[in-house]
Amino acid sequence: MTTERTQIGPRTPATLPPIVPLALIVGVSPFATDMYIPALPAIARDLGTTPSAVQLSLTAFLVAFAVGQLLVGPVSDGIGRRPMLLAGTALFAIASLGCALAPDVVTLVVARVVEGLAGAAAAVAGRAMVSDVTDGPRMAKVFGTLAAINAIGPVVAPLVGGAVLTVATWRVMFVVLAVLGAVFFALVLPFFRETLPPRSRGGIGLGANWQRIRQLASITRFRAYLLTSVLSTIGFFAYIATSSFVFQTQFGFSEGLYTIVFATNATMMIITTLVFRRVVGRVAEDTLLTLGLLVGTLGAAGVLTSALLGLGPVPVWCSLAVVTGAWGFVLPAAMTRTQHVGSAHPGTAAALQGGLSFGLGGLGTPLAGLLGGTALAMGSVMVTLMAAAVIVQVVATRRARVTGGERLSDADR
Repeated sequence: MTTERTQIGPRTPATLPPIVPLALIVGVSPFATDMYIPALPAIARDLGTTPSAVQLSLTAFLVAFAVGQLLVGPVSDGIGRRPMLLAGTALFAIASLGCALAPDVVTLVVARVVEGLAGAAAAVAGRAMVSDVTDGPRMAKVFGTLAAINAIGPVVAPLVGGAVLTVATWRVMFVVLAVLGAVFFALVLPFFRETLPPRSRGGIGLGANWQRIRQLASITRFRAYLLTSVLSTIGFFAYIATSSFVFQTQFGFSEGLYTIVFATNATMMIITTLVFRRVVGRVAEDTLLTLGLLVGTLGAAGVLTSALLGLGPVPVWCSLAVVTGAWGFVLPAAMTRTQHVGSAHPGTAAALQGGLSFGLGGLGTPLAGLLGGTALAMGSVMVTLMAAAVIVQVVATRRARVTGGERLSDADR
């Protein structure tokens, strides 16, 4: 079992917010991205612009979502979680309505930037709430539950988007997102109490925020978890970004059949996150993280081997299912361990883990594309990055066992 360090500061008596609304707020990104992807050509036609200009609205959201976490996380350690949740959910609703009413692509892109920043504020504050009121196996189980619910998003969102397009225009999709943001705001008001007591809050301002980041970055084990998370996420994003081209262009799958591929893989992740919830506490989180990374690397090697030998789509599909199944261990374990080691500043820890992983993880998109966008390119990127994550995790875990691990002391804070 992973050695637990001395807890820094007492846990607040506040209770965890309702788990389903919390999971939806933390996992809002798939709904804001995957739902409107089928409508990109229609948006380009309606706004009289090019497909690449409309695709910029997707990039704008993703970049803003990553940067927003880095900006908001440290602030939430200074002023609390609830203000960030209220502001984030309200602004998300307003920005989504702005997207729905956008008269041109420039307005759409600007509104998407605001929407991404708002979604990031709510997501990072929600994750920090979990760290405020839980610890150890309980924290890991909660993050496992969040991951399981969030894994449904990439499956449901495109289906919802497709359903909306059959009866309405693309603008209605953003109206749906606006309603979703308003519902989140309405739920936060009565049910989400502040989890960070005044005595645990730090200073306010850029200097105080930077100091919190520096303190966590000074922890060797924290840096290792961040690197592991970033490397594995880049590898995983290579699958997310490239698999549709691999199966539809290279293997000739229809859109419907590819949807089955994607849904099958997402289902594997849902199952394994539920397994993670069952076994964590009896098996060390570091062990589960290492196991997930190893299995994911083996699955990526299967993709690469299948591509090299020309074995066709089925072995690639099965290998990807192994990767996504492994991700059901990697995601909650990485979140839990990062939040544990960075527990002196949970909001900042959530910001660094989510913002850097999400932002730098997007490198997997152009990286696999630049190599050709084939199964061979996808498998090469995945296996290289995931194997590197395994090496970092194994080396860091061995060093932590020797030194007893690291966590900020009261003097450091």
